[in-house]
Amino acid sequence: MPEETKLRERSEIENQWKWKLEDIFPTNESWESEFKSLKESLPRIDQSVRAVASPPDDPAELHDVVLSALNDASDTNRLLSKLYVYARMRRDEDNRAALYQGFVQRVEAMEVESGAIMAPLRPALLALPEGALESYITDQAFKDYDEELRRLLRDRAHTLSADQERIIAMAGEMRDAPSTIFDMLSDADMKFPVINDENGNPVEITHGRYGQMIESRDRRVRREAFEGLHDTFKKYANTIGAAYAASVKGDIFNSRVHKYDSALAASLAPNDIPIAVYDGLVEAVHSHLPALSKMLSSRKTLLGVEELHIYDLYVNVEEGFKLNVSYPKACEIVMEALAPLGEEYTGIVRRAISERWIDVYESAGKTSGAYSWGTYDAHPYVLLNYVEQFGSVSTLAHELGHLMHSYYTNAAQPYSKSDYSMFVAEVASTVNEILLSMDLLSKNGDPAAKRFLIGELLESFRGTVFRQTMFAEFERETHAMAERGEPLTHESMSALYRSLNERYYGASVTIDEAVNAEWSRIPHFYRNFYVYQYATGFSAAAFIARRILREGRLAVEDYKKFLSAGSAVSPIEALKLAGIDMSRKESVGGALDWFNELVDEYIGLFE
Repeated sequence: MPEETKLRERSEIENQWKWKLEDIFPTNESWESEFKSLKESLPRIDQSVRAVASPPDDPAELHDVVLSALNDASDTNRLLSKLYVYARMRRDEDNRAALYQGFVQRVEAMEVESGAIMAPLRPALLALPEGALESYITDQAFKDYDEELRRLLRDRAHTLSADQERIIAMAGEMRDAPSTIFDMLSDADMKFPVINDENGNPVEITHGRYGQMIESRDRRVRREAFEGLHDTFKKYANTIGAAYAASVKGDIFNSRVHKYDSALAASLAPNDIPIAVYDGLVEAVHSHLPALSKMLSSRKTLLGVEELHIYDLYVNVEEGFKLNVSYPKACEIVMEALAPLGEEYTGIVRRAISERWIDVYESAGKTSGAYSWGTYDAHPYVLLNYVEQFGSVSTLAHELGHLMHSYYTNAAQPYSKSDYSMFVAEVASTVNEILLSMDLLSKNGDPAAKRFLIGELLESFRGTVFRQTMFAEFERETHAMAERGEPLTHESMSALYRSLNERYYGASVTIDEAVNAEWSRIPHFYRNFYVYQYATGFSAAAFIARRILREGRLAVEDYKKFLSAGSAVSPIEALKLAGIDMSRKESVGGALDWFNELVDEYIGLFE
């Protein structure tokens, strides 16, 4: 293989393009010191929790004992998060690094140990004398924990005894094993084939390169990349099928021991999301499948193919416009697009770019994809695998949205209220993506540019609302199958996944055999019932972004209230601060109505 096709080692990448994790821990030795400190504090935390389990009779003394336990638990979780974020992000730089594999494993073991110590706290709090928790909720001394105590009272029926919760917490490392196995298989051990690129040069498929290949204008490259990636995952079908089945069974175990009707109900309950929201999303998307079919039928015509295949869905049919820009230029483009959010917002983004909060380029062993993450005690970070194409520009905007959500929340809320719900986690990122698209559309009167940009926006709808809802159906059904006692094998899951593809795409697309294995490469399935939130988040973001562009400062101020809310209010209430009520099915329907309008506008641009 020619040298130029190999991924660079991390040591070959300039420091300015690497994140500066020294802002979390200046050295590995300082990490070790804090790890040791936490380890040594566990006996004291245990005593603090046990004091609540054997409460004093004096109300004033009980008040102090409970407050001390809540503070100790919060401080422990805060330090655990800091330790884990650093360890995992160091490992993500190069998953082959044994040192940081060890760091991650040690923190995960510590999480299980500390979790077992703190697990009895919830049942102990619920066993306090009647009225005690209610009085603490209105007590100023407990202001950092008022929402936590409200949720605790709400979840009383699903909280077990102290001993039972301790045992369940001790099993946490085993419950995480399926996800860890998948990550190691996918990111470290799995090797993908070499195909020829558009110029006939041999190139190895990687997670990062696949995104480019599937958008190639050369249909052979798209097909070979699609088949090469999925055929590789298919070779590990039994292993991955067993890992995912174990993950599902772990979800079901957790739901049943905590007396929920289903794994879905258990997943939605902590954020107070009604099951009707999940089901309503699926119903709303089903009702708009004709609009998706209309979009895909036009794609078939525009590409001039007799049959449209799954690997044809990602390439933009417009050839007359490209946004293949360097990373510095991408930063300029994104900054301009975010200008409607004001100087305060864009000033923080500028710091993120200049102060090395972002890890930019792909390298050997680096975790694939992109994310934003961080710890309360340092600024948030972004991991990218940047390549010079529009998708990477959009990803930059997307991840900066996550970063800013965390930045505003951490600045406004105490640690105990800084962990905003996954239900709202994709809103800020998608607002940025939509603002980017709308800004570029406003600056490009060229019909080719409009066709390209609207095409990309439509693809965002397809990939985020339609595709993620299809994923959500897959999760809902695999869990339901297991709850009914039906076997989860790679054959049964592949058959289910194919049937969903036929429902969503079958009216316009030829469903290839290779797609049957696609479910096996989706890492988000190991975070149960997570993916539906991409679709609800996109729907909310479509409303918010368009409101910002219409109304300006007032909408921006409301949006910042949402960004700053954290878990101080429920996620449904947080979104209401930005002007949208996601408990209403019409909120998703409104976004999909816009999608239908965009499809008609897009088709008209080619006439």
